[in-house]
Amino acid sequence: MKAWLSVLITTIVLAGCTEDIQGTQSFDPTAKPVEVPASGRNNLKGSVAHTDFAELVRTSVATSPTTAAGTANVLASKSRIDAEQGAFLPQIEAETSLTSGGDPVPILRLSQIIYDGGKVNSRVGLRQIEARQTWLSELSELNALSFEAIETIVNLDRNRRLEQQARQNLDRTDILVDDLQSRFDAGAGSVADLLAGQGRRSNAETELAQAQTEVELATANWVEVFGTRPGVIPTIPPAPALAGSSAHEMVERSPRLRTQVAVSQVRQQEVIVAERATRPTLSAILETDFDQGFIDDGAQARLGVTVPIYQGGSSRANVKTARANLQQSQADEEELRRELQRNLSRALEETNSIQRRLATARRAVEINEQALDAARGQFNIGRSTLVQILDALRELNLAQVRVIQLEAQARRAEYAVLAVTGDILDALGVAQPTDPTL
Repeated sequence: MKAWLSVLITTIVLAGCTEDIQGTQSFDPTAKPVEVPASGRNNLKGSVAHTDFAELVRTSVATSPTTAAGTANVLASKSRIDAEQGAFLPQIEAETSLTSGGDPVPILRLSQIIYDGGKVNSRVGLRQIEARQTWLSELSELNALSFEAIETIVNLDRNRRLEQQARQNLDRTDILVDDLQSRFDAGAGSVADLLAGQGRRSNAETELAQAQTEVELATANWVEVFGTRPGVIPTIPPAPALAGSSAHEMVERSPRLRTQVAVSQVRQQEVIVAERATRPTLSAILETDFDQGFIDDGAQARLGVTVPIYQGGSSRANVKTARANLQQSQADEEELRRELQRNLSRALEETNSIQRRLATARRAVEINEQALDAARGQFNIGRSTLVQILDALRELNLAQVRVIQLEAQARRAEYAVLAVTGDILDALGVAQPTDPTL
């Protein structure tokens, strides 16, 4: 008996030291791999990581509660892998039973799985894919947080510039309307011109009040994103251009799409887990009751076989559910791929369109500045009126406002492209968590 016990204990120890004893695969060989850019591959032409602008964005991302929660989720996913792998190791249990006479009998049990049809391996594989999905989801969240910070900076910078422009326009309008008032008081102007000028001043005051409101709203959003009130806004550099890549390659490296692909892998692994759940389990078991019970010689070694025979149809239902979830996830994956392709195409087209409109708007500013100077020159020689100068000033203000808005749109559109492809993290130098499966 002792010889057999020695052999069995040796078998248990050897079984607990290897995961390959079952000879099964953790992953389905037909599963589609997650497409990940090659390590160290540079998808960008240049970088803004060393600018004050990038430092501000990184600070926002690093101090976000969402980032802290995501980092904790990645660490937890690694722990879940370790916990599942623990099933490969010998298990020790203690229990107490009572004899017919009411005497307690302590029992110590050592067990080791020898073969379970790949059930443990499939669950470990599931936890590994789930961990990778969690990691990719965190990258996607960091990507979104970075772009949110950029939008916040761009919006406040734009609104401050619009406020400054509105104040400048009001100051210029005030000078002209005061001149109109002086001329009217001296009997050299008409009521119509004076009222027109006063109307222009009221419009300029309204525009300034609206611009100030927009600044306050943007400031409140800044506080929400960055946690502090804004100071001087750093210069917003142009986004780095993407290296030569096809639209398909850009979409495939999107963190959102890679996350959804990982979700499909999770669903596929769940099918494998459900299918293997009905396979038998063979375990080596060593028990002792310390010579206080009915076990011969106080210890016994045995092989235990567990075979699920009937579970009310739940196993078959679990497999069908897992397969349905897989089909749904794959459909969601394709839908997201098409959505990202549309978003990328629109972002690229918007970037090109804005640059064309911005060039035209800047030219319009130059022309309107010349028109304003011409109107003043005509006024000096008596061939124009102050109202005509006010008209020229209004057109110049509209052109300058349009330039400010288009410059903000251009910066946003440039970084929106990097947000779609996921390259925004590398462009800004945002710290990224390590893949828990490596």
